[in-house]
Amino acid sequence: MGRSIFSRLLSTYLLLMLLLTGSLAGLLSYGFSRYIYTEKTRVFNAAATRASIVVNGYYQGDYTAKEMQIALDNLGYITDTTIYALKLDQADLHGTAQAISQLQQECLPGDLRQILNGESVFRKKQFSRMLEAEVAFLGTPLRVDGKIIGAILIFSPLSETRSYLARINGIIGGTAVLFLIISFFIIYLTAARISRPIRKMEQAVLSLAAGEDLPELSIKTGDEVEFLANSLNHMQRQIETTERIRREFIANVSHDLRTPLTSINGFIQGMVDGLVPLEQYPRYLGLLQDETRRLMTLTGDILELAKLQGDGIALHKSALSVLKTLEELARQFRLGGEPGLLIRLDCPPDLQVIADHERLQQILYNLISNAVRYSGESGEILIIAGRQENRVHFFVKDSGPGVAAEDLPFIFERFYRGQKHRPGEEGSGLGLSIVKDLVELHGGSISAESKPGQGAVFTFWLPA
Repeated sequence: MGRSIFSRLLSTYLLLMLLLTGSLAGLLSYGFSRYIYTEKTRVFNAAATRASIVVNGYYQGDYTAKEMQIALDNLGYITDTTIYALKLDQADLHGTAQAISQLQQECLPGDLRQILNGESVFRKKQFSRMLEAEVAFLGTPLRVDGKIIGAILIFSPLSETRSYLARINGIIGGTAVLFLIISFFIIYLTAARISRPIRKMEQAVLSLAAGEDLPELSIKTGDEVEFLANSLNHMQRQIETTERIRREFIANVSHDLRTPLTSINGFIQGMVDGLVPLEQYPRYLGLLQDETRRLMTLTGDILELAKLQGDGIALHKSALSVLKTLEELARQFRLGGEPGLLIRLDCPPDLQVIADHERLQQILYNLISNAVRYSGESGEILIIAGRQENRVHFFVKDSGPGVAAEDLPFIFERFYRGQKHRPGEEGSGLGLSIVKDLVELHGGSISAESKPGQGAVFTFWLPA
């Protein structure tokens, strides 16, 4: 068995949350790092500008050499940097000759050439021998009276910056971990809430397959899961109805088979035992023939239903005259039906339908036969046929007592005979089910309407 839906939901949501949280944490860390280094670059440039002003003030006599040094040291303290003003051709500007030599070692010859050419050089990281640490470095030209006479060199140790970034990343990481822990519990509860009703439905299906009686599922989620549970409840009710109909059918068929067989056995036994006079043999043989016909009709319906269920019927369609077909059937029922029964036809003379002749007759025969049975001796049957767009519609209405309202939704179900049989009702309850299957086999549809005391109307259509 594969992974449960709970574990799949949990792992999927956790993976998505992990990717989302990791991506967000990475973006925040990158953003803070970029901001800090951008800010450091701005501070470096501002410090370089201020240092250049101080040096120019020294040249203009505003500061003494000591005052200039103090000003540069204060500026470095404020900006957390070390600032040097380097005059490349003199040693008395700021610092000793040894210091100048050391500072020149901090810069590559190419860097000094760039600075003397009026360009600035910035590095996020380089190792300073003088400070014995990794530093950020900025070198800018030193201009006095518009001429480049040297360079402003600014160094800032990266230890503080890295420590600050580490604290920021620690806060981001801790927040991400806390967020993931909270998310885990939320995801766990959500996955459990989603999977719990599915597990309940799974158990219900397994129990239903085992033939156990189950109470209806009560799942209120307001989404597709609730819809699925309602569908499962509907399926369970349908199965229960079908099972009840099947049991009733078995009981009815058993009774219908046993009754004629008992009669046949009794008649034959009486004739064998000599209890039936010879002059009554024709009468008893006629009774035997009637009971045999009942058995043949019942077994024929069962075989017909089996063929329809097993796709064992092939249709041979052709263009048929609807009026001619109806007149043939009406003639049969008028000759063999009740003397006072009225059968009226309403059909255009040129109406045609594409159908299997034998099966169309079977459909109409079953419907008219039902109508004759329930209309009684002086009843009236109305048969209407007509064309609507690309369909041919048929209406068969009887004048019987109608179909009970509780039976109407199930009247075409297999094996269904109704909870309240109509007066004089006989048979196995397969006739209308066979009619429905034959109509649908032609690509059509059938329905029934009825009101108490106003008869029943069966309507079906076939493609024209």
